[in-house]
Amino acid sequence: METNSVSIWPRMEPFLLGALQVAPTTKLSLHYLRKMAVYVQTREGCFPVLGWSMWRHIACGKLQLPEDLAWLYFETFDLLLGHTPEERLGRAECLSQCSSKSELDQERNKLSVDTLQFLLFLYIQQLNRVSLRTSLIGEEWPSHRTRSPSPSERETKANSQNKNWDDQAHLSFVQSHLTDILELLVEPGQLSQSGQVQRGCQ
Repeated sequence: METNSVSIWPRMEPFLLGALQVAPTTKLSLHYLRKMAVYVQTREGCFPVLGWSMWRHIACGKLQLPEDLAWLYFETFDLLLGHTPEERLGRAECLSQCSSKSELDQERNKLSVDTLQFLLFLYIQQLNRVSLRTSLIGEEWPSHRTRSPSPSERETKANSQNKNWDDQAHLSFVQSHLTDILELLVEPGQLSQSGQVQRGCQ
């Protein structure tokens, strides 16, 4: 009997450059991203491409995020796409020459991103989520050590705690959250009333 197998190769860039090095807002939890996934796939103008104006509507109106933070996520994701340096420079010049909010919005409205990829990008912001359990299990403070750690020990510890640079953290994150990630990609008809993936859903 033949078994189905799937191989996944996550790109490093979204983790390395895209996951903001702050604890994500609770509005980017799986619960809210599931709702967003259903919303974007059932509304016209949101799928398969999501523009800035619709993302701002979702982020500010539905998720209650500040507009600056919504733009930060949108722009950071756009930076990960394969634009040429000339395109990036041209866009940056256009944005910098805007003298009013309406001009800035007009320029930003020209941008759009792949909806499902953007959803996954928002989900990987969980990489830097602070776990209360980990912080409780971690090193007790104040420490009972009699000496301060040397600069090299502090640097090694800081580097080991930076998940953005840790390939193993990326792998572990994808492996432990694969079910959640796949749930964000299913079509709305494959979800139950509560937003859970129906049994037998492929």
